[in-house]
Amino acid sequence: MVQECGCRSYYLRGNQYDECTLYKESECVEAVIKRYHQGEFSGLASCTCQDPCISELYKATLSTAEYPAKNYGEALQKWMRETNPNKNQNGSVRNVQFYRENFMKVHIYFEILSIKEVEKVGAYKWSNLMGDVGGQLGLFLGANVVTIFEFVDFYLRLFYYKFVAEYVVRIVKGRKP
Repeated sequence: MVQECGCRSYYLRGNQYDECTLYKESECVEAVIKRYHQGEFSGLASCTCQDPCISELYKATLSTAEYPAKNYGEALQKWMRETNPNKNQNGSVRNVQFYRENFMKVHIYFEILSIKEVEKVGAYKWSNLMGDVGGQLGLFLGANVVTIFEFVDFYLRLFYYKFVAEYVVRIVKGRKP
């Protein structure tokens, strides 16, 4: 933006460059932003800018009402007559319509009184990765150890029933008359 317009937009921070005038803002800056959204600057080197440490966001809202209100307009007119005896050029007292067209009441306030803190952390820490890998490995090896004991138990029972039980049966049958 600075290279194209020679100034910075009012919403960009920094004191290095002057703010654009209202004319340059409407002519140059808006055109550069439009060209950016159309992808004209996508061939440039990617931005290596880091996220800002602190950012402030103020949400602007607009609320309007007729001022002065009907009931208050008459009271304002009466008060102005009493406190300001000067009359307008033709000598008459100003009416409520004059005050509605020339007076304005402005309230500026913070809508939300809260602070939002955002912390940038890695998606997966090294310690978490090692813990998960170790847990999975322990579960896998634990299952293997149990399986090994089951196979040993199976073969011991098979050996027992095949050889020992048959031997005992032959002995028992050999002693019987």
